[in-house]
Amino acid sequence: MTWEELLERLSLGQDERTLFLPPDLSPEELARYAAGLANHRGGILFLGVDGEGRVVGASEIHPLQITHALFQLTQGLLLPYVEVVEGPLGRVLALHVPQSPAAIAVGAGRVPFWDGKRLTELRMGQALPEPDFTAQVLPAASLSDLDPVEVLRLRRILEERGSNLAALPDLELLFALGLLERVEGEDKPTVAGLLLAGTPLALKRLLPQAEVSYYFHGQPDGYLGGPEGYAFREDILRSIPALLERLRDLIQARNRVRYLTVGLFRLEVWDFDQEVYREALLNALVHRDWQSPDAIQVHHYPDRLEVSNPGSFPPGITPENILRHPPKRRNPRLAEALYRLGYVERAGSGVDKMYRLLLKYGKEPPEYHLFPEALTLVLYNPELDEAFVRELAEAQERLGGFSLDHLIAVGHLRRVGEASLEELSRALQLPLEAARKVLTRMERMGLLRKEGGRYYLVRRDPLGERALGLLANSLSRREVEAQLGLTPRATLALLNRLIREGKVERTGRGAATRYRRRV
Repeated sequence: MTWEELLERLSLGQDERTLFLPPDLSPEELARYAAGLANHRGGILFLGVDGEGRVVGASEIHPLQITHALFQLTQGLLLPYVEVVEGPLGRVLALHVPQSPAAIAVGAGRVPFWDGKRLTELRMGQALPEPDFTAQVLPAASLSDLDPVEVLRLRRILEERGSNLAALPDLELLFALGLLERVEGEDKPTVAGLLLAGTPLALKRLLPQAEVSYYFHGQPDGYLGGPEGYAFREDILRSIPALLERLRDLIQARNRVRYLTVGLFRLEVWDFDQEVYREALLNALVHRDWQSPDAIQVHHYPDRLEVSNPGSFPPGITPENILRHPPKRRNPRLAEALYRLGYVERAGSGVDKMYRLLLKYGKEPPEYHLFPEALTLVLYNPELDEAFVRELAEAQERLGGFSLDHLIAVGHLRRVGEASLEELSRALQLPLEAARKVLTRMERMGLLRKEGGRYYLVRRDPLGERALGLLANSLSRREVEAQLGLTPRATLALLNRLIREGKVERTGRGAATRYRRRV
């Protein structure tokens, strides 16, 4: 590490894998911080740097003193590589601390833990977080397993985001992203590094489970990913950025789009919104069990998209609380790198984003199916309700936008017609009192009405009203279609709904069919 590279690293501040410490610590204090870093995710401890990232120097400390003290105070469990970096402001020692597979104690029963902001201690009997497989270095992995083209791709992504990391040399960039670790003086890629920048041959040799299988089923039959009856299949074993691009191309080639005009705006309504299925794929990659030999499977049907990954939800998370439960990541090293590259949000899994985009276009919320060793996410593509999508867009424009809670309640009532407080509470994944407050506000906004303990959707029907105005005179479907600017299918759906509601009558058959408002 050069002096300039050191200053660049210090300018990024402390985080879960970077720690700044002054030189005047006792050996026991230094051992606690180093063990705390190892007990979390591993990383680099810079000795001779204050909390603000300013170099104060560590000129009187010899690297061998550090390695000997840490070896003794951790009963031989911690032996970091110590790198000396010297420059105009003094001497800094960089301790490269690997993640420990087992808890390292310093003193009787004291297990330190660095959470990215402060050093704490785990209570007796409290388990360490689940080991992060993506932070590990596979024994057979080497720098030659990384593809220079994929490393360049990562740099280009960071440049587009305006990240300071893009200016770092290749090795420092990979270290900063957590994709390299120094093992016994040798730089080696982590599992996350292989997943994000590994060559196809390296992935096949070291991580064959990184393959993703895409199936296209031409008919909407089968249920939950049966591979039988598919019209097309492709197995993809590439780095995650290249993998996501290929999956996007495969899905988009079979993805229909329809255009709706709302006021001055034109809405694009896809069978499967790109942002939604991208979040679903990223969730599968970030939360899957990477030690399982099984691959992620994507089943593309005309009426649904299924994404199945090995491993279930993290402990405590269920389909019934996924919107409200604090986020948990099974693979923090991979998730952190994807966050820095702009693929995922640090605060959560993107489930709320999927909900919002699906409900915005009148679609159903995502559905989860749990199996003993796998999880399947289903994104449905119901028949487009143009009138509802227009009405929802106009209401949001009129009222200044809806919260996710508003969209969930509106979407649920549209599907079921009416619901009790308890039913809407489950749909919102909120306690009864919190759900009641949401619904009361929606009543005041004119979106809902409550009768006899049941909630109903208050729907404005501008298309229906226009159609009824036209149908004061007897018209054919084609004439209604031309006047309203709808597709033949949407026009027929609208007329059939008005007939069911008793507002329109149909006479004649075939080409002589006419429609007229009931009087």
